[in-house]
Amino acid sequence: MQTSIAIKVSLRLIRNAFGTIDDCLHVEHFRVPDPNISLSKLTRENGHTAITTSLGSGAGTFVVAAQDSELRLEQRGRVLFQGLMVEESVSFVEGPAPITVELHSDACLYVLTFLKTPHGGPCSVTGGRFNLRDLRLAELVAEITECSAEKRTELTREFARLAFERYSSLPRVHPLSAWRLNRVRRYAETRLDQRITLEELADVAGFSRAHFAATFKAATSVSAHEFLLRMRIQAAMRLLAFSDLALVQVALQTGFQNQPHFTTVFRRIMSVTPGRWRDSRRGPGPAADGPARRPPLVIDHRRNEPDGKPASDLH
Repeated sequence: MQTSIAIKVSLRLIRNAFGTIDDCLHVEHFRVPDPNISLSKLTRENGHTAITTSLGSGAGTFVVAAQDSELRLEQRGRVLFQGLMVEESVSFVEGPAPITVELHSDACLYVLTFLKTPHGGPCSVTGGRFNLRDLRLAELVAEITECSAEKRTELTREFARLAFERYSSLPRVHPLSAWRLNRVRRYAETRLDQRITLEELADVAGFSRAHFAATFKAATSVSAHEFLLRMRIQAAMRLLAFSDLALVQVALQTGFQNQPHFTTVFRRIMSVTPGRWRDSRRGPGPAADGPARRPPLVIDHRRNEPDGKPASDLH
């Protein structure tokens, strides 16, 4: 694989008097013979404070999540997305203005920017962006980064063609606005240890149950039930990494009915049991309520510039 490492930033954050942890943002730029295409990969490990960076600009940018990543996307001061970008989902943002991404968790994102038109013909894009989930697209972008530089131009064009084909086949539903999505997410965050229904979330958004369900999926690429499960898993991962709580306590504090249910969902999403995941990340840590929130670290790495429940029960 031919790549050039653009930047690697490590923040050595003192967790207590006995140990430290590296909070690292690793950015790789991949060689693509076509000067119209920019391809990079952002990987973050041990993330527990906000890091902000710019994704560059062009006619259109695809952001592909290789794992669940909690982030905020913003363009010209307008919030495009805030919350959990789930694994295998693809976000497209149209327009030449740079995109700011603020990472709030571990993340693995592929960023594919077309400096000119990213597709062969006109395509109506709602609000200059769309979000969808497609396993083949996620696999294809991984193939692009792993193949030879000569092959990348062909595959990136194929990726764009398939992405717009997939988008054009979706029902024409306007996605839930970013501010409504953020309101729903914040409501859920304060009640993760409780039962949450679809009707509750719809009421928070100000929509009927059916309309909310459709617009929520259009905005996040998954159902509200799946999104909530992944929020619970993200919260559980923070507790596993930064506290000594027993697994059953972690399960109950993040809204799971019992430890077996928690383990089943965790293994489905993370492909490993919570106990094994904790062992792989184990180290001295702060108290169960986690580290204090710090102001975001801002990093600019732009290239070519100077430095099984019923649908109504979401518990």
